[in-house]
Amino acid sequence: MTGRGRTIIGPGGTMLGPSDKIPCELAMARASNATRRIYDAWFALRGAEGIAPSLATWDGGTAVADLAESLLVTEILPETHDYRYLRVGRRAAEMRGYNPTGKSVRDIYAGDALAFVLENYDLAIAHPCGIVDFSVDIIPDDRHVELETLFLPLSANGKSPTHVLVYGHYIEK
Repeated sequence: MTGRGRTIIGPGGTMLGPSDKIPCELAMARASNATRRIYDAWFALRGAEGIAPSLATWDGGTAVADLAESLLVTEILPETHDYRYLRVGRRAAEMRGYNPTGKSVRDIYAGDALAFVLENYDLAIAHPCGIVDFSVDIIPDDRHVELETLFLPLSANGKSPTHVLVYGHYIEK
């Protein structure tokens, strides 16, 4: 996987630090308890052939309802190599300083930050079990730090990814 690089300034002053982007099955030993809970819930919903669950199947589960405010879902837009934010939990929007629902990754990011974010989504849909990005991101409110971001593919058609489920694990400084 890719990862180690320079610090990138994102929208609103977010600082995206050097990162390790690791397949989930290798990353769980290093991940937070909350990240592991979400991954385990997603993994339990996978089909017999290891097919990612659909968004509807994910929505039907309640194993991690207490973490829903920190989740977001993007829709894959293959024709433009982009991802549109379909829903963003309250805490996920709060940590960003805005709610990107309805916007695409390309609407929000540019330059190095765009390449960094697209790479995370691209790696998540290329790997059947998703990835964890262990970059340390300083949030614009300067009170929180994002330690890891979980990216999990979802599939409406049972064949290829159609959505990406994202969880950001934050701590207060």
